[in-house]
Amino acid sequence: MDFLKDLNQPKVYELKKAFCLFDLDGDGIISEQDLRNTFLTLGVDKSEYDIDKMFDGVVQPLNLDVFLLLILQRANGLAPQDVMVGAFRMWDKANTGFIDKERFIHDITTYGDRFTLAEAKEALEDAVITRGPQIDDDGQLLEKLDYMDFTENISGFQKTDHK
Repeated sequence: MDFLKDLNQPKVYELKKAFCLFDLDGDGIISEQDLRNTFLTLGVDKSEYDIDKMFDGVVQPLNLDVFLLLILQRANGLAPQDVMVGAFRMWDKANTGFIDKERFIHDITTYGDRFTLAEAKEALEDAVITRGPQIDDDGQLLEKLDYMDFTENISGFQKTDHK
């Protein structure tokens, strides 16, 4: 299992948990029926065509090793954490590891390939947000995004030196 060299233990554990969520019958293989039932559990009725398309080009049987490889292949296009950290540092002139949440939302909804406000807020739903020590114009503690933690969660599976 050489492909696992790019995964750290916490990510392998998370992916094993995800695999188990799809393997509803617990036989160690994600079948089309498992996938169909997973969607039904989520209240989504997928057509046979949609389920078949999801299995196109996937090595069978879809066991844990194949699942991990598939995830790694799909995540290969994601930027590694150090690239994302470099991008977030644009907002962190003091190199604190935190950026102003509202400024970040403003910038990503205003410049470049713009997010909608809903997309920006959804993207930050699982981000660690802290308050202070700075105060905004209304006397409220500023919300800060812990971008080091955030990039670890959203980056590809390549190892980095940032923790």
